[in-house]
Amino acid sequence: MDSRSGGRPPQVRPRPASTGRANPVKTRPVQPSPTRLARYRRVERRRALPLPIKAAMAATVVLLSIGILWVASGAVGPMVDGAVKGLGNVVSSIGNVVASPNATEPPAIADAPTIETPDQAYTNDDVIDLTVNVPAAWVGKDGYTVRLWVTLPDKEAELLDEVAVGPTSALVIPEVELQKGRNDFQASINGPGGEGELSGVTTWVLDQSRPKITISSPKASSSTTRDSITVKGKTQARSVVRLKNDLSTSVVSVKAGKDGLFEAKVGVESGINTITITAVDPAGNPNTETITVRKGSGDMQVSLTGTAYRFTAKRLPRTVRFTVTVTDPAGRRLPGAVALFTVSVPGLEAIVSDEKMTDRNGVASFTTSIPKGAMPGAGLASVLVTTDNYGLKTDRQVLTVR
Repeated sequence: MDSRSGGRPPQVRPRPASTGRANPVKTRPVQPSPTRLARYRRVERRRALPLPIKAAMAATVVLLSIGILWVASGAVGPMVDGAVKGLGNVVSSIGNVVASPNATEPPAIADAPTIETPDQAYTNDDVIDLTVNVPAAWVGKDGYTVRLWVTLPDKEAELLDEVAVGPTSALVIPEVELQKGRNDFQASINGPGGEGELSGVTTWVLDQSRPKITISSPKASSSTTRDSITVKGKTQARSVVRLKNDLSTSVVSVKAGKDGLFEAKVGVESGINTITITAVDPAGNPNTETITVRKGSGDMQVSLTGTAYRFTAKRLPRTVRFTVTVTDPAGRRLPGAVALFTVSVPGLEAIVSDEKMTDRNGVASFTTSIPKGAMPGAGLASVLVTTDNYGLKTDRQVLTVR
């Protein structure tokens, strides 16, 4: 061990001198040397705290005192327990979020909807209701819609309407406007995952034109002696053709073929048969034509009668009346016909009447006198009937003078 003065260890404080006086104390200079000043920063005395900070510190002390009293009263237990539970829930939620998988992508739309096909594609209504059948996977789901597309001739498909899916599979899209001609409709499902496949094509045809009717047989104003006639003609394909005889009130209905041709047998009665042909095309547009057919002998009938046909020369003069009845080819009385009567007996000049007009019953009459001077023999009473529609016709009766 090292030793210093007197052989003492270095950690032992030296004792005072035996003289009893303390060793002189070394004093440090008040001012440090310039060298030391250059090495050390001057220590400045801090200023007092601002008043607001002092007020805040005082309020903190008051709050701490209140907290200590609260803890002492035992009310802090429930609060701490709730805080701990709340913190546990927060930690649990954070754990769930951290442990949960990433959000799944919306499913792709695989199934396409279908549009109900109409019983009859042709219509004359320019507004219709369309029914779309939505696949069960998308029924009642939020964010999914049905898109309705229409394709017109020589044009691209166009989005016509978009409607949210409903609670049932049958979705009715009302008041869909049609364009003249062919309208091809398709539907699709659109949702967060994009738009699905288009449905099959459903076609509507807007037709507002009347079907043309052409009658090829029988010819207009023809006549027949049979009890029925066969009407042949042509109209729009698949039209319903209705034939009605106004005279007999009989009705026959047939359907035109794909080429528009139709044929129907219609009963007729004596007289003028007016047959009304009505064609209704697949869109519901009607059109009408008429023909007339006469049933009878085909000729006008004239019948002459008199009040007397035999005379005695010794008993002349004698008054006689001649009557003519005129019927048309159908057997109906014909008014408005012109009748000219002629009476000839042996030995006398012929007696000729003025022109007589048949009345509404088809009857005209002439009254004359057979004078004296007639000679025994055969005479003749005749009538000539003239009409605008049926030409000329005559009838006669033989007269005898004794």
